[in-house]
Amino acid sequence: MQKGAEEVKEVKKDEIVKGADGLTWTMVALLVYCGITSFGLLIGLMAGGVSPRVQNVDVHEVWHAGTAILLVCSAAMTEMCFLAASSANRELLKDVDETEDKIKLPGSDDSWLTLAEYCCKLLTGAYIWWFSGGVVHEDALALGGSRPVYVARFAQWS
Repeated sequence: MQKGAEEVKEVKKDEIVKGADGLTWTMVALLVYCGITSFGLLIGLMAGGVSPRVQNVDVHEVWHAGTAILLVCSAAMTEMCFLAASSANRELLKDVDETEDKIKLPGSDDSWLTLAEYCCKLLTGAYIWWFSGGVVHEDALALGGSRPVYVARFAQWS
């Protein structure tokens, strides 16, 4: 009987945390934030336009993007190892009745999310490296004078 009561508590806890659509409050907050940010970006583009493009790209930035690709690849390999270990744990423990509820391993979801982030960083870094900086604009509002803004680098950290 004890096990049944714990299952009911877990279901009620999940119902409280998730809304009617299955979205947690953090997901809703993130969607609201993305909407507000996108609206602000649109207003900023309509009000100020796009700054002029920079023609002379710093060669060190392109070299840095190439070396960053190696770093991101090694971090992605680590996440793939976490996913492989998570999968192996599920296979090894699937026949044990007492631990079946605990096998879900919430860390595997985080690994998938982190791996997706690394793939985005890898693609934007490769874009900077292969296209000699890619699209670069001048930031006239920077403290200390204007500086180049790499669109792909901006996308990496947005």
